[in-house]
Amino acid sequence: MADDVVFRLLGPVEVHVPGRPAAALPPSLRPLLARLVLAAGRVVPVDTLTDALWGEQLPADATNALQTRISKLRRALGPAGELLVTRAPGYQLAVAPEAADVQRFEQAVGRARAARDAGAAADAIRGYDEALRWWRGPALADAGDAEWAERERHRLEQLRLGAVEDRLELLLETGRHADAVADLERLVAEHPLRERLSRLLMLALYGSGRQAEALTVHRALRERLADELGIDPAPDVQALAEAILRQQVPAAAAPAPVEAPAPSPAAATPPPAVMPAPAGTSLPARLTSLVGRQDDLATVLDQLRAARVVTLTGPGGVGKTTLALEAARRVDARIAGTVRFVRLAALAVGADVAEEVAVQLGLTAAGPGAAGDAAAAHLAGTRTLLLLDNCEHVVDGAATLVEHLVRSCPDLRVLATSREALAVTGEVQLAVAPLAVPIGAADPAATPAVQLFLDRARAVRPGFELDAGTAPAVVTICRQLDGMPLAIELAAARVKALPPAEIAARLHDRFTLLSGGPRTAEARHRTLRAALDWSHDLLPEPERVLLRRLAVFRGGWDLAAAEDVCGFAGLAPGDVLDLLFRLVDRSLVVPDPHTGRFRLLATIQEYAVERLAEAVETDACRDRHLEHYTRLAEEHGSRVRGDGTAWARLLEDADNLRDAVDRALHRAPRDPASAQRLTAALIWYWNYGLRHEGDRALTALLDSGGADAHTRAQALRSIGLLNVYYPTPRSRAAARDGLALFEALGDTSNAAMSRLVVAWEGQYGGDAEECRGLVRRGRSELGDADNGWWLAVAEYLEALLDLRTGAFDDSARRWRHAETLFDLAGDAMLGGAAVAHLGVALREAGQLTDALDVLHRAAAAARRSNSPHGLAFSLVQLAHARLDAGDGDVAALLDEADAIARHARNPRCQAWAAWGRARIALAHADAGTAGRECHRAVTLLEDREFPWALTRLRACAAAAD
Repeated sequence: MADDVVFRLLGPVEVHVPGRPAAALPPSLRPLLARLVLAAGRVVPVDTLTDALWGEQLPADATNALQTRISKLRRALGPAGELLVTRAPGYQLAVAPEAADVQRFEQAVGRARAARDAGAAADAIRGYDEALRWWRGPALADAGDAEWAERERHRLEQLRLGAVEDRLELLLETGRHADAVADLERLVAEHPLRERLSRLLMLALYGSGRQAEALTVHRALRERLADELGIDPAPDVQALAEAILRQQVPAAAAPAPVEAPAPSPAAATPPPAVMPAPAGTSLPARLTSLVGRQDDLATVLDQLRAARVVTLTGPGGVGKTTLALEAARRVDARIAGTVRFVRLAALAVGADVAEEVAVQLGLTAAGPGAAGDAAAAHLAGTRTLLLLDNCEHVVDGAATLVEHLVRSCPDLRVLATSREALAVTGEVQLAVAPLAVPIGAADPAATPAVQLFLDRARAVRPGFELDAGTAPAVVTICRQLDGMPLAIELAAARVKALPPAEIAARLHDRFTLLSGGPRTAEARHRTLRAALDWSHDLLPEPERVLLRRLAVFRGGWDLAAAEDVCGFAGLAPGDVLDLLFRLVDRSLVVPDPHTGRFRLLATIQEYAVERLAEAVETDACRDRHLEHYTRLAEEHGSRVRGDGTAWARLLEDADNLRDAVDRALHRAPRDPASAQRLTAALIWYWNYGLRHEGDRALTALLDSGGADAHTRAQALRSIGLLNVYYPTPRSRAAARDGLALFEALGDTSNAAMSRLVVAWEGQYGGDAEECRGLVRRGRSELGDADNGWWLAVAEYLEALLDLRTGAFDDSARRWRHAETLFDLAGDAMLGGAAVAHLGVALREAGQLTDALDVLHRAAAAARRSNSPHGLAFSLVQLAHARLDAGDGDVAALLDEADAIARHARNPRCQAWAAWGRARIALAHADAGTAGRECHRAVTLLEDREFPWALTRLRACAAAAD
């Protein structure tokens, strides 16, 4: 069935099945079928279809209304109705694109043009005749007047006219001038402003011996253009008129260039309307598809309608020129009647921009200022869009000329591309961002960066597919390249020889890998390094210095950090602010106005790292970076326990702190003091966040061999502290070794703190009374040190030991006291932990109502303080309390707790989440799931949990078996 059906849009909307009359469709169904046919073989989302049918006048329940109309369409199509299928997230006409007459027409035109290019004129003419026979009247004649229909109708009409013009031009080239005259006269009357038709008619009349009539056609065209658009005919038309006047027309005039029309719209996102090329355009034909820029394109066109100067800014390789050219191709009558394209890339720095623009406009002028005045005189009185491409290296001259032209030519509009704005009066600056990359579990194929990679990869390897084997590597490539189009295109070109996984693995040397751009591209776009060299070489020396020094930061920085780290050796800290803003203006630094922070795109950072090494400044910058972030950690680290802002401040610079730790550890064998300073300052930051990072850093400090006895003791105790909730033999040994070292050093205060850490690890097993003895001794030795904080810790540990032994009422009493003490000491983090454990004690004591209230309060407090461990523990214990209360609707709560625990590497909370899922599965008689989840929980916990909890978990596992 699918191979025989033809869906007709080139005229009234019809469905033709061989041997049957055309299906008669009710008027309300024709737009729906047309929209589906335009996306033949592809899924059209529900939202796209409802928008196509009703626009902003959606019915009350648009989805049901669409389902009803789909059902009616299936019935109306008869046997062909089986081809209309439901496919998430919408509907699909399950046929090949060739089932539509539109596609058959476009393919026939393509074959005809191929024959023409091969010199087979007769075959080409037959091909055009075959293509044009598909037309039965105006396209989409009865598909309504919605915007998408008008847009597609216009596109198809432009295609048809282009094919007609190609055919007629071939008739002229083969000497059949008289055969073409009648058709051309009719077409010129229908399209009086279409210069190519008038040009062909002039040639046909001249070739038929009607020289005077040919000149009359030119004069009529010139008058119409002047009266209606205020412009002159294109240079090739004027040259033809001159040749006719002198009777010097070649026997076969070369065909006029014809811009390729835009492709059919994608099912999900129809592009903006493609307007006919304005008279006098000088735009190059588009050779590759535009991917992922539909919203940007609409924004540019909207701004061009509202403003007279629009500048597209952005780093090299982000796609400014591509976007600007596409916008220029799509200008409508509200913007301009003429587009003039001027390339400035070839100009030397400091060259005369006005002179170059005048030359590219075909003007001659002599004397100072004459070129700018000549350009203004030429453009005055015309509705022209002047596209100035690549202004960054001549930005001052470009700005001066643009301001002069805009003031002199009231109807002129300017679209410029530059890595920095022109900064002229009335300018609208549009920053062109990199393409969006996949985030989280989003469908990679739906993101623009991946779509661009696929499009360009298939150009060199047509069978390339995004599947389970290639998708992870493609996503990695797009993410590591920050969604930069030039870099993605260069990477995709390597698919011809390398699998995506190999490309991804080699991105550490991206400047060597990404070096195979098109031979015809400008030199600065042939390699990734060349694109960045172009930007770098335009910078004054102070900006180059700052750019390379900024490479030392990871994950961004604030102004104070830039001044402190980069302001040395010829660059004063007070100069950094202005230089940094200049780099922002030049699109080399990305600002975040909401946070006041800045960052480099990954590729620019890699480039700057190389430049930093070339300048032999890497060590100096990294040492200054280490010192700055050590001071930051010392300022905020001690306040993390009680100040949510301190915790948040350190989280902002998590990547910089991580890098500073790596630098300190690298230097530890010869400078252990720096590593000790930083790790000591970060211990509470690690304890309430990524404990495994602290464990790794402290272990590396010990392994460096440079630490003295006191530093080793502190590191050992800290390893024990970071693992108290999930102790290992190594962490238990570290805590005890630290205690022994402090005792050997005679450091009573630190030894007392170490006793509390050793007791803390006894919450799951060991001699409970021995642990209580350690707590009491530590309490007496520390007293109210640290504003009473250690007293609060001692009470916290006593409560933990009561909870371990099942003394739930005593534990609850102690948790309440501990909360009060932590509140007095200003520790919101451990105070929140005390509240969460209070909820557990109340739950186990059978006080479910109170337990639920307390656990809700604990979860809310953990969210406010952004404590991942506290939040995961509160949520998972709340879920179990709700299960105890008979509320089984806690799957989402368990999933959230599990996700947070996985990210924070908290296996204990992961185990409790698995246990919760097992309880839900048992309630639904799903023994298989319950068994698997129980096994996971037991594996994660081993024996590191309260004994009563382990007993209950094992009973749950037995019930599942």
